Amino acid sequence: MGRRFHEIHLSTGDNFAPEYLAINPNGTVPSLTAPSLAKPLIESVDILRWIDSRGIKTLVPKDEFRSKEILALMHSPSMSTNIILFQARDPAEMAAKKSSAWNAFLEGRQTRLDKELAAQPNNPFYLSKAAENLSTTSLYRSDIGPDHEELFRLSDQMYRTVAEGLDKLEGLIALPYAAGSEVSEADYNTVPWLAHAMMGANTPVTAIHDFVPLERLIQKTVPDFRIGSKTKQWWSNISKTEAFKKGQKLCQYRVPHPSAVVDVPPLYRLRDTVVLLQGIKEPPKSAANASSSP
Repeated sequence: MGRRFHEIHLSTGDNFAPEYLAINPNGTVPSLTAPSLAKPLIESVDILRWIDSRGIKTLVPKDEFRSKEILALMHSPSMSTNIILFQARDPAEMAAKKSSAWNAFLEGRQTRLDKELAAQPNNPFYLSKAAENLSTTSLYRSDIGPDHEELFRLSDQMYRTVAEGLDKLEGLIALPYAAGSEVSEADYNTVPWLAHAMMGANTPVTAIHDFVPLERLIQKTVPDFRIGSKTKQWWSNISKTEAFKKGQKLCQYRVPHPSAVVDVPPLYRLRDTVVLLQGIKEPPKSAANASSSP
């Protein structure tokens, strides 16, 4: 399958460039274009399904209802990993965030948004997005005050919701994989979420099976929280697949600071560097790679 890949760097606001918004008006990532598509695909679930459809479908599980429940959970706004990456629950956490790479990440986005807004002052997307990003950036820039106290309160509530979501995931998982006996789209949508959350909790890149940092982070709000046994077993199972292992060898993780580039497993690959799949040339389905599973 012929294709072109374009990296979109979130830390410098590449996803806010007018050229990218022409493809994806939401400014989200990833995106995919192809000759047979009436319009670009701009949701990761849709992109995965479309790529899978080029050959023999292997990622749609037998238990589609369970899979849909898992996908809905992993992509729900209340489970956004931004809660772990950017939110703070007290002055100590806020100070840590201010001295972290996430501060540079937010500032890089704000710089790009301000630039685009200056060029298009009446553009509703830039007006809204610049104000939204500034609402967080301003808290990183200022001393602790009433606005921070409100942030701390809301963040605590959000962590409770994340704990509830992970408990729900534990109940949904049907081993050996997320939705049963075969690797499916449920796995490929859950791995990035959990890996992103673990990275946000500062899990060592050499300890991808260590859930303690993430548990401790959530336990600050929910003291008795634990990652469930089924979730841990699923993670162990999926990490043994060939796709997982190949990804560990191929992917490079770029942290939000432009001077910091280190090699780590793909599980820790922040959406700071994502791929825009553009202009895919589609072979006949019979000629496509028939194996999408690990």
